[in-house]
Amino acid sequence: MSRVLSLVLLLILSAAVTIAARAPAAWLGDWMQTHGKFRLLDARGTVWHGSALLGISDGREITLIPGRIEWTVGALAPQRIAGRVSHPWLAAPLALSVANDGIQVARGSARMPAGVLAGAGAPFNTLRPGGVLEVSWTDSRIRGGALTGEVQVDWRDAQSALSTVVPLGTYRVRLKGTGGVPTIDLATLAGPLQMQGKGTMEGSRIRFNGIATAEPAMQGALNGLLGLLGMRSGDKVLLAIDT
Repeated sequence: MSRVLSLVLLLILSAAVTIAARAPAAWLGDWMQTHGKFRLLDARGTVWHGSALLGISDGREITLIPGRIEWTVGALAPQRIAGRVSHPWLAAPLALSVANDGIQVARGSARMPAGVLAGAGAPFNTLRPGGVLEVSWTDSRIRGGALTGEVQVDWRDAQSALSTVVPLGTYRVRLKGTGGVPTIDLATLAGPLQMQGKGTMEGSRIRFNGIATAEPAMQGALNGLLGLLGMRSGDKVLLAIDT
């Protein structure tokens, strides 16, 4: 009887190891579907090494991001999982790890079309943005709603399908955290549409307040777009986001 039990346990253990080693990448997609807005489509390979198309869901539609994302899990321990992610938009494969003290992301950068912002929902799905996003970040750690590190996003040659003015300008957003709730800072680097403001990002909740104005010579051309950005206050528009 003891030999039979040992054989059964060995078979069960072997089956568990085989299933874990060959766990399909689609399982990772199923998990992501219940834990956020990102979706994995046409997943291939395994949970440990695979590729898929990446999409962003607004609850009704999924915006597909061009290019396949590829991942490799390089280290697996009871309290830490480490791996690398590759995508055509990334300047180099992104190294990250998940542990009890949060998610750690290595320094990196990326470049992508600004149209991807439409997948984030309002107000971008209305503005239908164009231009280029240049993103860079320091070695960072994310734990709950807290961030240690800095992310910088430059929106260059910004455009909107709602305005004939091209480009609207170049803008910089900085997300910075020192172990607590990260702060948001928006500044205009150049262009006829001037925007600036500050806010915070706690988890998925963004609270932001700022102002938008137009250069005097472009006031008439930008009047319609300004009216869509927020509430008017004289020749300014008040920007307010509270998700």
